[in-house]
Amino acid sequence: MIQLSKILKSVPIFHTLGKESIDFIIQRLKFKTFGPNETVCKIGDPGDEMYIIINGKVKICIYDDEGNEKIVATLQAGDYFGEMALLTGEPRSASVITTEESEMFALHKNDFDVILEKFPSISISIGKIMSQRLRETLAKASHIPNVNKMETSQEGPRGNLKEVPLVDLIRFCEANSLTGILKLEHDSQKGELEFRAGQLQKVTLGNLSEDQALDTMLGWDDGQFRIELKPLKFDELVEESPEHKEEPKIQNVLILSNSIVVQKIIERALISLGYRVFKARKITDGLNLMNAESIDLIVSDIKLPDGDGVKLIEQVRAQNDKPIIFIGEPNLKPELLKPIREAHAVEITGSHEVSEIVQLIEHFNQNG
Repeated sequence: MIQLSKILKSVPIFHTLGKESIDFIIQRLKFKTFGPNETVCKIGDPGDEMYIIINGKVKICIYDDEGNEKIVATLQAGDYFGEMALLTGEPRSASVITTEESEMFALHKNDFDVILEKFPSISISIGKIMSQRLRETLAKASHIPNVNKMETSQEGPRGNLKEVPLVDLIRFCEANSLTGILKLEHDSQKGELEFRAGQLQKVTLGNLSEDQALDTMLGWDDGQFRIELKPLKFDELVEESPEHKEEPKIQNVLILSNSIVVQKIIERALISLGYRVFKARKITDGLNLMNAESIDLIVSDIKLPDGDGVKLIEQVRAQNDKPIIFIGEPNLKPELLKPIREAHAVEITGSHEVSEIVQLIEHFNQNG
């Protein structure tokens, strides 16, 4: 059986994380299936996801000028690919195609940005990786000497402008979709170039205009530089003024399950995401909690000791219109599932994955 936590710990950008951080990442993974000879991603696609192979095999391919395929690697269960996309968002440099039916977990860059904000210690690993990428990028240019004199700090790559001119640093920040501040020091002068997703946003040097500041700093042939990495927050991708920001609609979640194990697993996941959790084993106990507490959403088994999903919907709807998520079960009778599926503000999961429950809660949170 694939151990997701072990695989994630082997990914360089995650290897310093503890159990809580890894569990949080696992909860944000999306399960995907692919048929044989299906393209997972192709050259030129946006680099916005990494994948962990659960079952199956894939081939990594590039193509010559005549379109002939060249397999550069094969991956199987337990392998991963696309992790650098989480850092850079660069277009894919190779195509990934399944060679048999495959199952994978995917982590999207938007989710990674949320993870980075919650666990900023990842920035230490990113700093080291970005430093190495800068060395490799500059080494390919060949005209720049002593590129291995780069240093790595917790804040990010740093070094001397004699070895790495500013024009190459700007090129590197743009090519790697970097979000952060490039800080420069020359004699007693200090300047900054601020980047967001690889785009230069602001240039600062004393009281000079941005054009004058950039021209001046491009002329510096010595001095120190430091790249201070900063996570690109998901909410920064959607411009929204403070007066339009709303509190989450769902804050308090009731878990109805006869299984203490199920209760604990879901509770741990939701608490780590900032939800307040209440638990009960029976419908009657759950309704009592709803009367005593401000419950915003219910996560429930379909079969409970004192009734089923239809009974729960009827009794909850007699009080309010709060959303309900049922944990799907195999081999349920159609006459039980039909009224549940037709009910308003009710969803049934297709699996027992906590990540799917979390996705549905976020769906209700966003759409009401």
